[in-house]
Amino acid sequence: MKRFLKMLGAFVLCTGLLASPAQAEKFVVGFQPYDTISYQAIINAELGLWKKYTPEGTEIEFHPAVQGTVVANNMLADRAQIGYMSIMPAAVLCVRAKGKVKMVSTTDMSEGTRCSLILVRKDAPDFKDNEALARWLDGKVIAAPKGSASDQYMRRFFEKYNVKPAEYLNQTIEVISTNFRAGKLDAASLWEPTLSGLASEVGEGAGKIGAEPCNGSACDNEDLGIVVMRSDFMEKHPKVAEGYLRSDLEAQLFMLNPDNWEKVTNMVSQYAMGVPKRVLWYSVFGKVPANSSNPVRAWMNFYFGEREKANIDEVVAFLHQEGIINVDKLPEGSVDDSLTRKVFKASGHKPAAPGAALGVIEGKSAADCPFKD
Repeated sequence: MKRFLKMLGAFVLCTGLLASPAQAEKFVVGFQPYDTISYQAIINAELGLWKKYTPEGTEIEFHPAVQGTVVANNMLADRAQIGYMSIMPAAVLCVRAKGKVKMVSTTDMSEGTRCSLILVRKDAPDFKDNEALARWLDGKVIAAPKGSASDQYMRRFFEKYNVKPAEYLNQTIEVISTNFRAGKLDAASLWEPTLSGLASEVGEGAGKIGAEPCNGSACDNEDLGIVVMRSDFMEKHPKVAEGYLRSDLEAQLFMLNPDNWEKVTNMVSQYAMGVPKRVLWYSVFGKVPANSSNPVRAWMNFYFGEREKANIDEVVAFLHQEGIINVDKLPEGSVDDSLTRKVFKASGHKPAAPGAALGVIEGKSAADCPFKD
Protein backbone atom coordinates (compact mmCIF):
# COMPACT_ATOMS: atom_id res chain seq x y z
CA MET A 1 0.00 0.00 0.00
CA LYS A 2 2.81 2.42 0.92
CA ARG A 3 4.54 1.64 -2.34
CA PHE A 4 1.33 2.37 -4.23
CA LEU A 5 0.89 5.69 -2.49
CA LYS A 6 4.47 6.66 -3.32
CA MET A 7 3.91 5.75 -6.96
CA LEU A 8 0.62 7.70 -7.00
CA GLY A 9 2.35 10.72 -5.49
CA ALA A 10 5.06 10.59 -8.12
CA PHE A 11 2.43 10.30 -10.85
CA VAL A 12 0.52 13.29 -9.49
CA LEU A 13 3.67 15.41 -9.35
CA CYS A 14 4.65 14.45 -12.89
CA THR A 15 1.24 15.11 -14.36
CA GLY A 16 0.61 18.28 -12.37
CA LEU A 17 -2.76 17.11 -11.04
CA LEU A 18 -2.02 18.74 -7.71
CA ALA A 19 -0.08 21.66 -9.11
CA SER A 20 -0.39 24.97 -7.33
CA PRO A 21 -2.66 27.64 -8.83
CA ALA A 22 -1.19 29.49 -11.82
CA GLN A 23 0.95 32.46 -11.00
CA ALA A 24 -0.72 35.82 -11.50
CA GLU A 25 0.31 37.66 -14.65
CA LYS A 26 2.29 40.74 -13.64
CA PHE A 27 2.86 43.75 -15.89
CA VAL A 28 4.55 47.12 -15.44
CA VAL A 29 3.40 50.60 -16.48
CA GLY A 30 6.14 53.21 -16.73
CA PHE A 31 5.25 56.87 -16.18
CA GLN A 32 6.74 60.24 -15.29
CA PRO A 33 5.24 61.96 -12.24
CA TYR A 34 7.11 65.15 -13.17
CA ASP A 35 5.45 65.41 -16.58
CA THR A 36 1.77 66.25 -16.97
CA ILE A 37 1.26 63.62 -19.70
CA SER A 38 1.42 60.97 -16.95
CA TYR A 39 -1.26 62.37 -14.69
CA GLN A 40 -3.87 59.93 -15.99
CA ALA A 41 -1.55 57.01 -15.19
CA ILE A 42 -1.49 58.24 -11.60
CA ILE A 43 -5.30 58.48 -11.60
CA ASN A 44 -5.46 54.91 -12.89
CA ALA A 45 -3.05 53.69 -10.22
CA GLU A 46 -4.70 55.53 -7.33
CA LEU A 47 -8.28 54.60 -8.23
CA GLY A 48 -7.35 51.08 -9.32
CA LEU A 49 -9.35 51.49 -12.52
CA TRP A 50 -7.38 48.77 -14.33
CA LYS A 51 -8.77 46.18 -11.90
CA LYS A 52 -12.28 46.74 -13.30
CA TYR A 53 -11.34 45.84 -16.87
CA THR A 54 -8.42 43.39 -16.90
CA PRO A 55 -8.81 39.59 -16.51
CA GLU A 56 -8.91 38.10 -13.02
CA GLY A 57 -5.43 37.35 -11.75
CA THR A 58 -3.84 40.27 -13.57
CA GLU A 59 -1.39 42.35 -11.55
CA ILE A 60 -0.19 45.76 -12.73
CA GLU A 61 2.54 47.78 -11.07
CA PHE A 62 3.13 51.47 -11.81
CA HIS A 63 6.81 52.40 -11.85
CA PRO A 64 7.73 56.12 -11.78
CA ALA A 65 10.70 57.47 -13.74
CA VAL A 66 12.37 60.86 -13.92
CA GLN A 67 11.95 61.25 -17.68
CA GLY A 68 10.54 59.62 -20.79
CA THR A 69 13.86 58.18 -21.93
CA VAL A 70 14.01 56.07 -18.74
CA VAL A 71 10.53 54.71 -19.43
CA ALA A 72 11.56 54.04 -23.03
CA ASN A 73 14.71 52.15 -22.01
CA ASN A 74 12.70 50.00 -19.59
CA MET A 75 10.24 49.15 -22.34
CA LEU A 76 13.05 48.29 -24.72
CA ALA A 77 14.44 45.86 -22.12
CA ASP A 78 10.93 44.46 -21.41
CA ARG A 79 11.06 45.78 -17.85
CA ALA A 80 7.82 47.64 -18.67
CA GLN A 81 5.08 46.70 -21.11
CA ILE A 82 3.11 49.96 -21.12
CA GLY A 83 4.53 53.46 -21.01
CA TYR A 84 3.56 57.13 -20.94
CA MET A 85 5.83 59.63 -22.68
CA SER A 86 5.82 62.60 -25.02
CA ILE A 87 6.12 62.14 -28.75
CA MET A 88 9.90 62.72 -28.87
CA PRO A 89 11.02 59.74 -26.74
CA ALA A 90 8.12 57.69 -28.16
CA ALA A 91 9.38 58.19 -31.72
CA VAL A 92 12.99 57.39 -30.75
CA LEU A 93 11.79 54.28 -28.91
CA CYS A 94 9.83 53.02 -31.92
CA VAL A 95 12.90 53.39 -34.15
CA ARG A 96 15.19 51.64 -31.67
CA ALA A 97 12.64 48.86 -31.01
CA LYS A 98 12.28 48.07 -34.73
CA GLY A 99 8.63 47.09 -34.55
CA LYS A 100 8.63 45.72 -31.01
CA VAL A 101 6.78 48.77 -29.63
CA LYS A 102 3.68 50.60 -30.83
CA MET A 103 2.14 53.99 -30.18
CA VAL A 104 -1.43 52.98 -29.35
CA SER A 105 -3.21 56.07 -27.99
CA THR A 106 -2.82 59.70 -26.99
CA THR A 107 -2.91 61.31 -23.56
CA ASP A 108 -3.47 64.91 -24.61
CA MET A 109 -2.32 67.54 -27.09
CA SER A 110 -1.96 71.31 -26.95
CA GLU A 111 -0.87 74.25 -29.04
CA GLY A 112 2.46 74.28 -27.27
CA THR A 113 1.17 75.22 -23.81
CA ARG A 114 2.74 72.23 -22.07
CA CYS A 115 6.35 72.19 -23.29
CA SER A 116 6.68 74.71 -26.13
CA LEU A 117 7.01 77.89 -24.13
CA ILE A 118 9.84 80.31 -23.44
CA LEU A 119 10.77 81.18 -19.87
CA VAL A 120 12.71 84.44 -19.56
CA ARG A 121 14.49 86.18 -16.70
CA LYS A 122 12.19 87.77 -14.17
CA ASP A 123 13.66 91.20 -14.95
CA ALA A 124 13.05 90.84 -18.70
CA PRO A 125 10.71 93.43 -20.24
CA ASP A 126 7.16 92.67 -21.29
CA PHE A 127 7.11 91.77 -24.97
CA LYS A 128 4.37 93.10 -27.22
CA ASP A 129 4.97 90.36 -29.81
CA ASN A 130 7.32 87.58 -30.88
CA GLU A 131 9.52 89.93 -32.87
CA ALA A 132 10.22 91.96 -29.72
CA LEU A 133 11.01 88.76 -27.80
CA ALA A 134 13.28 87.56 -30.60
CA ARG A 135 15.33 90.76 -30.62
CA TRP A 136 15.72 90.56 -26.83
CA LEU A 137 16.95 86.95 -27.18
CA ASP A 138 19.76 88.04 -29.53
CA GLY A 139 23.06 87.68 -27.72
CA LYS A 140 21.52 85.89 -24.73
CA VAL A 141 22.37 82.56 -23.07
CA ILE A 142 19.53 80.13 -23.73
CA ALA A 143 19.02 76.45 -22.88
CA ALA A 144 16.76 73.49 -23.64
CA PRO A 145 17.06 69.69 -23.33
CA LYS A 146 18.30 68.50 -26.73
CA GLY A 147 15.91 66.30 -28.69
CA SER A 148 12.87 67.36 -26.70
CA ALA A 149 9.74 69.14 -27.91
CA SER A 150 11.07 72.19 -26.08
CA ASP A 151 14.28 72.02 -28.13
CA GLN A 152 12.30 71.64 -31.35
CA TYR A 153 10.25 74.74 -30.49
CA MET A 154 13.33 76.78 -29.58
CA ARG A 155 15.08 75.90 -32.84
CA ARG A 156 11.96 76.72 -34.86
CA PHE A 157 11.68 80.05 -33.06
CA PHE A 158 15.33 80.86 -33.79
CA GLU A 159 14.86 80.06 -37.46
CA LYS A 160 11.57 81.89 -37.93
CA TYR A 161 12.69 85.08 -36.19
CA ASN A 162 16.40 84.91 -37.07
CA VAL A 163 17.51 84.82 -33.42
CA LYS A 164 21.28 84.83 -32.80
CA PRO A 165 21.88 83.68 -29.21
CA ALA A 166 25.30 84.06 -27.59
CA GLU A 167 25.00 80.43 -26.49
CA TYR A 168 22.38 77.74 -26.99
CA LEU A 169 23.03 75.08 -24.36
CA ASN A 170 21.89 71.47 -24.15
CA GLN A 171 20.93 71.04 -20.50
CA THR A 172 18.65 68.72 -18.58
CA ILE A 173 15.52 70.15 -17.03
CA GLU A 174 17.11 69.82 -13.57
CA VAL A 175 20.22 71.77 -14.62
CA ILE A 176 18.08 74.43 -16.31
CA SER A 177 16.11 74.87 -13.09
CA THR A 178 19.28 75.25 -11.02
CA ASN A 179 20.88 77.67 -13.48
CA PHE A 180 17.75 79.78 -13.75
CA ARG A 181 17.64 80.20 -9.99
CA ALA A 182 21.32 81.14 -10.01
CA GLY A 183 20.80 83.74 -12.74
CA LYS A 184 23.07 81.89 -15.21
CA LEU A 185 20.46 81.73 -17.98
CA ASP A 186 18.58 84.47 -19.78
CA ALA A 187 15.92 82.19 -21.26
CA ALA A 188 14.99 78.54 -21.64
CA SER A 189 12.34 76.28 -23.04
CA LEU A 190 11.10 73.48 -20.79
CA TRP A 191 7.93 71.62 -19.86
CA GLU A 192 5.30 71.37 -17.17
CA PRO A 193 5.14 71.26 -14.21
CA THR A 194 8.73 72.56 -13.90
CA LEU A 195 7.81 75.49 -16.13
CA SER A 196 5.02 76.76 -13.86
CA GLY A 197 7.16 75.93 -10.83
CA LEU A 198 9.83 78.42 -11.94
CA ALA A 199 7.47 81.05 -13.35
CA SER A 200 5.78 83.88 -11.53
CA GLU A 201 2.06 83.04 -11.85
CA VAL A 202 1.98 80.36 -9.13
CA GLY A 203 5.65 79.33 -8.85
CA GLU A 204 8.75 80.67 -7.15
CA GLY A 205 9.18 83.56 -9.60
CA ALA A 206 12.69 82.74 -10.83
CA GLY A 207 11.46 83.67 -14.31
CA LYS A 208 8.34 84.52 -16.23
CA ILE A 209 6.58 82.98 -19.20
CA GLY A 210 6.67 84.98 -22.40
CA ALA A 211 3.25 86.52 -23.00
CA GLU A 212 0.94 85.51 -25.84
CA PRO A 213 1.66 84.68 -28.58
CA CYS A 214 5.14 83.70 -27.37
CA ASN A 215 4.32 80.00 -27.21
CA GLY A 216 4.23 76.94 -29.43
CA SER A 217 1.42 78.34 -31.57
CA ALA A 218 3.90 80.93 -32.87
CA CYS A 219 5.79 78.20 -34.73
CA ASP A 220 3.09 75.53 -35.10
CA ASN A 221 4.91 73.47 -32.47
CA GLU A 222 2.26 71.38 -30.74
CA ASP A 223 2.69 69.10 -27.74
CA LEU A 224 1.55 65.47 -27.89
CA GLY A 225 1.49 62.82 -25.18
CA ILE A 226 1.56 59.13 -26.11
CA VAL A 227 0.73 55.75 -24.58
CA VAL A 228 3.01 53.04 -25.97
CA MET A 229 2.80 49.27 -25.60
CA ARG A 230 5.14 46.41 -26.42
CA SER A 231 3.90 44.46 -29.44
CA ASP A 232 4.59 41.06 -27.86
CA PHE A 233 2.57 42.07 -24.79
CA MET A 234 -0.38 43.01 -26.99
CA GLU A 235 -0.14 39.75 -28.93
CA LYS A 236 0.23 37.44 -25.92
CA HIS A 237 -2.16 39.29 -23.59
CA PRO A 238 -4.81 40.99 -25.78
CA LYS A 239 -7.41 41.09 -23.00
CA VAL A 240 -5.00 42.82 -20.64
CA ALA A 241 -4.03 45.36 -23.31
CA GLU A 242 -7.67 46.07 -24.14
CA GLY A 243 -8.67 46.21 -20.48
CA TYR A 244 -5.88 48.66 -19.69
CA LEU A 245 -6.96 50.97 -22.52
CA ARG A 246 -10.52 50.87 -21.17
CA SER A 247 -9.20 51.95 -17.78
CA ASP A 248 -7.10 54.67 -19.41
CA LEU A 249 -10.21 56.00 -21.13
CA GLU A 250 -11.97 56.23 -17.78
CA ALA A 251 -8.93 57.97 -16.28
CA GLN A 252 -8.94 60.58 -19.05
CA LEU A 253 -12.65 61.26 -18.60
CA PHE A 254 -12.08 61.59 -14.84
CA MET A 255 -9.33 64.13 -15.47
CA LEU A 256 -11.49 66.16 -17.85
CA ASN A 257 -14.18 66.77 -15.23
CA PRO A 258 -13.48 70.05 -13.37
CA ASP A 259 -15.17 68.58 -10.28
CA ASN A 260 -12.22 66.17 -10.03
CA TRP A 261 -9.35 68.62 -10.50
CA GLU A 262 -8.58 68.95 -6.80
CA LYS A 263 -8.66 65.16 -6.41
CA VAL A 264 -6.33 64.74 -9.40
CA THR A 265 -3.88 67.25 -7.91
CA ASN A 266 -3.92 65.51 -4.52
CA MET A 267 -3.21 62.17 -6.22
CA VAL A 268 -0.33 63.55 -8.29
CA SER A 269 1.21 65.28 -5.27
CA GLN A 270 1.89 61.85 -3.73
CA TYR A 271 4.25 61.08 -6.62
CA ALA A 272 5.66 64.47 -7.68
CA MET A 273 7.50 65.04 -4.43
CA GLY A 274 8.58 68.57 -3.66
CA VAL A 275 6.26 70.26 -6.18
CA PRO A 276 3.65 72.51 -4.54
CA LYS A 277 0.05 71.53 -5.20
CA ARG A 278 -0.73 74.95 -6.66
CA VAL A 279 1.96 74.32 -9.30
CA LEU A 280 0.68 70.82 -10.09
CA TRP A 281 -2.86 72.18 -10.49
CA TYR A 282 -1.83 75.14 -12.64
CA SER A 283 0.46 73.06 -14.86
CA VAL A 284 -2.59 71.27 -16.30
CA PHE A 285 -5.63 73.33 -15.45
CA GLY A 286 -4.23 76.89 -15.51
CA LYS A 287 -4.23 79.33 -18.41
CA VAL A 288 -0.75 79.53 -19.98
CA PRO A 289 0.34 82.14 -20.91
CA ALA A 290 -1.75 83.98 -18.32
CA ASN A 291 -3.00 86.51 -20.90
CA SER A 292 -3.89 83.87 -23.50
CA SER A 293 -6.97 84.61 -25.60
CA ASN A 294 -7.38 80.89 -26.28
CA PRO A 295 -9.19 79.23 -23.36
CA VAL A 296 -8.22 75.69 -24.43
CA ARG A 297 -5.21 74.43 -22.50
CA ALA A 298 -5.32 70.94 -24.01
CA TRP A 299 -7.57 68.60 -25.93
CA MET A 300 -8.00 64.86 -25.43
CA ASN A 301 -8.69 62.79 -28.52
CA PHE A 302 -7.74 59.32 -27.15
CA TYR A 303 -7.01 57.91 -30.62
CA PHE A 304 -4.91 59.39 -33.43
CA GLY A 305 -6.61 61.99 -35.60
CA GLU A 306 -5.13 63.89 -38.52
CA ARG A 307 -3.63 66.52 -36.22
CA GLU A 308 -1.86 63.92 -34.09
CA LYS A 309 -0.56 62.01 -37.12
CA ALA A 310 0.79 65.22 -38.67
CA ASN A 311 2.59 66.04 -35.42
CA ILE A 312 4.20 62.60 -35.33
CA ASP A 313 5.48 63.07 -38.91
CA GLU A 314 6.89 66.51 -38.04
CA VAL A 315 8.68 65.18 -34.97
CA VAL A 316 10.20 62.24 -36.86
CA ALA A 317 11.48 64.66 -39.53
CA PHE A 318 13.01 66.89 -36.83
CA LEU A 319 14.70 63.98 -35.04
CA HIS A 320 16.13 62.75 -38.34
CA GLN A 321 17.34 66.23 -39.26
CA GLU A 322 19.11 66.56 -35.89
CA GLY A 323 20.76 63.15 -36.29
CA ILE A 324 18.96 61.70 -33.26
CA ILE A 325 17.45 58.92 -35.38
CA ASN A 326 18.86 57.55 -38.64
CA VAL A 327 15.57 57.11 -40.53
CA ASP A 328 13.01 59.61 -41.79
CA LYS A 329 10.04 57.29 -41.23
CA LEU A 330 8.94 55.13 -38.33
CA PRO A 331 8.95 51.34 -38.79
CA GLU A 332 5.73 50.12 -40.35
CA GLY A 333 2.97 49.57 -37.79
CA SER A 334 4.57 51.82 -35.15
CA VAL A 335 1.43 53.96 -34.97
CA ASP A 336 -1.52 51.63 -34.43
CA ASP A 337 -4.64 52.85 -32.65
CA SER A 338 -6.94 50.07 -33.89
CA LEU A 339 -7.43 48.67 -30.38
CA THR A 340 -7.97 52.16 -28.97
CA ARG A 341 -10.65 52.90 -31.54
CA LYS A 342 -12.29 49.57 -30.73
CA VAL A 343 -12.33 50.48 -27.03
CA PHE A 344 -13.74 53.94 -27.74
CA LYS A 345 -16.50 52.53 -29.96
CA ALA A 346 -17.42 49.86 -27.42
CA SER A 347 -17.64 52.47 -24.65
CA GLY A 348 -20.65 54.07 -26.34
CA HIS A 349 -19.14 57.55 -26.18
CA LYS A 350 -19.71 59.89 -29.07
CA PRO A 351 -16.91 62.27 -30.14
CA ALA A 352 -17.29 65.46 -28.11
CA ALA A 353 -15.83 67.64 -30.86
CA PRO A 354 -13.81 67.27 -34.07
CA GLY A 355 -10.22 66.53 -33.04
CA ALA A 356 -11.16 66.26 -29.36
CA ALA A 357 -13.16 63.05 -29.04
CA LEU A 358 -13.20 63.15 -25.24
CA GLY A 359 -13.24 66.92 -24.76
CA VAL A 360 -10.96 69.82 -23.85
CA ILE A 361 -9.46 71.34 -20.71
CA GLU A 362 -10.11 75.07 -20.52
CA GLY A 363 -7.40 76.83 -18.57
CA LYS A 364 -8.31 78.87 -15.50
CA SER A 365 -6.56 81.87 -13.97
CA ALA A 366 -4.12 81.58 -11.08
CA ALA A 367 -6.77 83.18 -8.88
CA ASP A 368 -9.01 80.15 -9.50
CA CYS A 369 -6.44 77.75 -8.08
CA PRO A 370 -7.85 76.18 -4.89
CA PHE A 371 -4.40 75.47 -3.45
CA LYS A 372 -2.22 78.00 -1.68
CA ASP A 373 0.61 75.62 -0.80
